[in-house]
Amino acid sequence: MGTQVICLGAVNVDLRYRVPDLRPFLEKWPDLRRGGEMALGPGEETGLQDLLRRHAEPAGRQGGGQAANTAWALARMGLEAALVGRVGADADGAFLRESLAGVNLDYLMQAGESGRAYILMDEAGERTILVAPNTNDALALPDVPLEALAQSKFLHFTAFAGEGPLAVQKEIARRLQDGPRLTLDPGELYARRGLAVLEDIIDHLDTLLVTAREWELLGGPEKMHPHWAPPVVVIKRGALGARLLTPPRYLDFPVELFSRPVDTLGAGDVFAAGYLAGRVSGLHLNLAVRLANRAAAVSLGGAGRENYPDAKFLEQQLFQLTQLV
Repeated sequence: MGTQVICLGAVNVDLRYRVPDLRPFLEKWPDLRRGGEMALGPGEETGLQDLLRRHAEPAGRQGGGQAANTAWALARMGLEAALVGRVGADADGAFLRESLAGVNLDYLMQAGESGRAYILMDEAGERTILVAPNTNDALALPDVPLEALAQSKFLHFTAFAGEGPLAVQKEIARRLQDGPRLTLDPGELYARRGLAVLEDIIDHLDTLLVTAREWELLGGPEKMHPHWAPPVVVIKRGALGARLLTPPRYLDFPVELFSRPVDTLGAGDVFAAGYLAGRVSGLHLNLAVRLANRAAAVSLGGAGRENYPDAKFLEQQLFQLTQLV
């Protein structure tokens, strides 16, 4: 029997910095916007580290990356989750593996230098992210356990910075089109590349999970399911909740559980985990989106992964939601 959910995407160490003035960073990288995310090119990480020494204050580190966050959230809710990707053969790589207790790491290769995401937090609480992909960009098809992926119930893709890993994901989507249900959370890194670059994956998807900005970048209409979209599109709308787009209609789901936001970083990844947990558990689409909303809301109540929902949360929510049918 296959794993319930396998997540395939970049795995990074999240390095947080308090940045009173973001201008030196925006001047160095003109394509970067406040609140946005971009990947660093070869050799640019050293220049960023120099700017950080002069204009920022370290504020801690944690395990991160969309795929890793989603896999860990699924495992914490008591589901079988595996992670496919790469971490460095370095101290950061060991730290990342330790941060993923409960996740099946049999397919997580350790080589090279770990990926790092530099999270710049300004005085208004906005987060701007620069990613040094490092070993993530070396992912190749021989690194991927195709047989294990084929036997999983859901295969969840998240973004990489480089072209090579994206090509690997496209090939996997092509080869496994009769296998697991495929979901994609593209993040801004993929959404900025545009629909034409992603269509070889989108054509094989069960579900596309996007923020409102990412949906706009892909050219998606606000309240309509376009012909090129997969059967299910779920738009993460923050404090507005979520929107479900299917060919017949769109439905909005407001936030139902409220937590005083301590940390919004990773909430979208927990949303994806909640949605996948609902689908694996056999919930109707509408209820899976409501579970996703609730899981994300709970995660906002703590820093990093400390308030991610657990197995008791999932058990309670499944009971409550199934009473609504």
